[in-house]
Amino acid sequence: MKAQYRAEPKWYSVRWHYIEGCILKAYLDSWAQTGSEEDYQFVKGFIDRLYDEEGNIPAVNPAYYNIDQIRMATVLFPLYERERDPKYKRVMDLLYGQLSHYPRTNSGAFWHKSNYPHQVWLDGLYMGQPFYVQYTKQFAEPKEYSDTLAQFRNVRKNIYNEKKRLYSHAYDESRQMFWSDPVTGQSPNVWGRAVGWYVMALVDVLELLEGEEADARFLQQDLQDTIDDMLRHQHSEGMWYQVVDRADHPDNYLESSGTLMMAYAILKGVRLGCLPGEYAGHGKKAFDGTVSRYVREEEGEVLLGGICRSAGLGTHPDTGAVRDGSVDYYLHGEKIVDNNGHGAAPLLMAYNEIKRLLNQAAS
Repeated sequence: MKAQYRAEPKWYSVRWHYIEGCILKAYLDSWAQTGSEEDYQFVKGFIDRLYDEEGNIPAVNPAYYNIDQIRMATVLFPLYERERDPKYKRVMDLLYGQLSHYPRTNSGAFWHKSNYPHQVWLDGLYMGQPFYVQYTKQFAEPKEYSDTLAQFRNVRKNIYNEKKRLYSHAYDESRQMFWSDPVTGQSPNVWGRAVGWYVMALVDVLELLEGEEADARFLQQDLQDTIDDMLRHQHSEGMWYQVVDRADHPDNYLESSGTLMMAYAILKGVRLGCLPGEYAGHGKKAFDGTVSRYVREEEGEVLLGGICRSAGLGTHPDTGAVRDGSVDYYLHGEKIVDNNGHGAAPLLMAYNEIKRLLNQAAS
């Protein structure tokens, strides 16, 4: 049975959550490019509604180790830089302080969450590392980036599948999870959005490290290699499948969010000079292919379809659903929806990068 399409009631909520953090990043990218005060005030107004009367954000829980909650804090840097309001810095300090005692694998990588012990997911690199690097760059002394570089190296060592020449979704150092390979610890399949999170982490960290005393050559090579590996599986329309290397499966589908994350990373990688200029064509093809296949207008509303609503590994903490990382799980265990923020945010982010490249070429 094929997964069923279902529209989201709205594509974001006013909450401290990584999805909303990605949407707000898209607005901040637009503001940085155009100077639009409307974009900036949207972000500021959104964030300010999350604070209580004491200047705290109740949703931020430093006692709960969840790398996802770190992502949203990247939005606070430009707000603090412009407003100098200490309430923004207070939350950044709180989360940066948590990283000093955040649980790690024996090899030194942050766990994904307290309830996912000994596990590293590709998603987590995007959730935690750009914040970690940016805080270090702006506030920490000394400015030491070796921990971040080591965590990316850990991912290459432990989550990259040499036989497939692709990244798996995650890795369990303990080899105890039912989804992990008893030899490698890796999950069994290649989920497009997981790779998308990872390449977005690479380009965002590479941008932050420009001009810093850090040897980022490994990150740039990993970006090049990962993009090259993924380009072997790019569909003729420009998109990537939900399960990247299973184009042969009759129920597999071209998925929007992972494709648009790839588009963003490729286009930004070109802009930063980390990828050859001709790669911009691959990123633009991914963006255009997604728009052509999945963007439509109904009753005056623009909808983006083809988005995997969510996917994970292990037993879902809220629903109890078993997520075993099988092909069947990725294709039938999660709904396909319209206008979910996982897809809407990278659509905007990739579009911003297309505009930046056009402006770069015109100048």
